[in-house]
Amino acid sequence: MFIKALLVALFASLSWSCEWGMWTIQMQPFVAGSIVGLLLGDFQTGVLISATIQLIYMGQIQVGGVSAYDFVFAGYIAPAIAIVSHMSPEVAVSVAVAVGSLGLVPTNLYMSINAAWVHMADRYAEKGETRGLWIYNWLLPLLTACVLYGVPAFLAVYFGAEYLENFMNSLPEWVNGGLAAVGTLLPALGIGMMFKAVFNKKYVAFALLGYILAGYMGLPTIGIALFALACVLIYWNMFSKKEGNA
Repeated sequence: MFIKALLVALFASLSWSCEWGMWTIQMQPFVAGSIVGLLLGDFQTGVLISATIQLIYMGQIQVGGVSAYDFVFAGYIAPAIAIVSHMSPEVAVSVAVAVGSLGLVPTNLYMSINAAWVHMADRYAEKGETRGLWIYNWLLPLLTACVLYGVPAFLAVYFGAEYLENFMNSLPEWVNGGLAAVGTLLPALGIGMMFKAVFNKKYVAFALLGYILAGYMGLPTIGIALFALACVLIYWNMFSKKEGNA
């Protein structure tokens, strides 16, 4: 477990410090959580849990870099906690919301501390001493991320597995039922937020078709995705021809 906890901690630390190479991973709980599951040796559970968590944040929009949750805690640490504690995806969603909100504290600390490193680097740049700039631009931010993200991730995996699992098993059935119920509703809220952001009355019919295919016809996700692709191609071909004729 030590090696697995160390790998998850390193992955969580790199999420911020290597932003240039991990933008797609760090902003998507589904991708990050799946990789966490792979590191913990349970890829399938990681995919199931992170896909459910992803639904909550589908409608989240960052304005000026400000978010309502911390993606490292919600997308990296929360899936790790859920996997080592053997939580169901529904309960994991509730945990992700709480952990993601709590993670805003280290995120703000991280940005504030890094601002100090930038000012230190400016002093060296003004003197023309560029050899040591990598210390303030790369090394110190990485160490800061290790402390604020890597340490919590390591502790959650290495020490939290047994205690968290025992804690979840000790909870009354009605508490677990409540967490599962809330976790079931939260993805619907995320989907609703996404619809609010991209809503266009011209495309309501396609949303209804998707609901009918999933809810009443029991079509699997891949089948619905292929049907949606066919609708997109038909719609695009029809309107591209009209524009060409015009």
